Amino acid sequence: MNIVHINRFYRIVFVSLVTIYLVILAGGIVRSTGSGMGCPDWPKCFGTYAPPLEESQLPADYKEKYAVQGHPAVFNVYKTWTEYVNRLVGAIAGLIIVYQCIYATRFLKTTPKYFWYSLLLAVLMASQGLLGAKLVSSYLKPILITLHMGVALLIMGILIWLLVEAGKEKQRLHAADYAEEDLGRKYRWAMWVFISLTVIQIFLGTEVRETIDIISYALDYQYKETWIASAGSIFIIHRSYSILLTAATIYFTFILYKQRALYPKAYRLSTKIAAVIAIEIAAGITLAYFALPPWAQPIHLLFATVLLGVQLAFVFRFMVGQNRRSV
Repeated sequence: MNIVHINRFYRIVFVSLVTIYLVILAGGIVRSTGSGMGCPDWPKCFGTYAPPLEESQLPADYKEKYAVQGHPAVFNVYKTWTEYVNRLVGAIAGLIIVYQCIYATRFLKTTPKYFWYSLLLAVLMASQGLLGAKLVSSYLKPILITLHMGVALLIMGILIWLLVEAGKEKQRLHAADYAEEDLGRKYRWAMWVFISLTVIQIFLGTEVRETIDIISYALDYQYKETWIASAGSIFIIHRSYSILLTAATIYFTFILYKQRALYPKAYRLSTKIAAVIAIEIAAGITLAYFALPPWAQPIHLLFATVLLGVQLAFVFRFMVGQNRRSV
């Protein structure tokens, strides 16, 4: 395999992954600012590819013309442009993944998995675009928001796997004596349980957000300090679940700390997982006890997905080596 090609492919996948995280961050900002219907049509925004800057640029009957599910369109320049930038970031991410797929054709004879998984990513990105259109036309139906998030996590996971695989290939080409650090079956299953807990927690968080949306709408977006208390059992479950996740993180890091001489790289990555979850918990506490400040919501979502990403990288990097040994 050409080392120049694998180095370049690794960089392309890395850029793709960064843009996906930017899409997730942008989506979190859209959600926290209530900008989901900032553009009431798709793929255009108020009938144009570049949205207006002021209401006077819209037709007189725009509220009826762009009404969705019986809801009149509302123009707010900040929300409109927030949603528009979100769409632009998504489009850029899609184009980068298409380029990744095209570049991966050169591996069809040597490492075809790079091409086929890149092609799958391109299909998933196209599906995300169609799902985004359906989301707008449904007036942000909650189940579609959850599905939209699920597909984004799947895309992220595949990109991380490709990044780790390409990284291993780079190391093998650079060093003939390269050996993978494999932690064995016991830790492999423990981390997959850990990942499952994180995925459940992310979707519990999505349910909390949907509940808060219903409460805030019912209260006409007033009395913000009461929203969390009104969320009921779903918030309590989400909060309690975070304690379980934190305890699992501390335990896993401690176990690897005791074996850091044997598995130094794995231990270092486990400390990064602990650091990410600490930031995530801090953002969650801020949301719960400081009346949901908008800036904390996208940070909470972003670091939840970063946590999942680092966990997946851990599994792919240390637990799927060719020369597994029992622990």
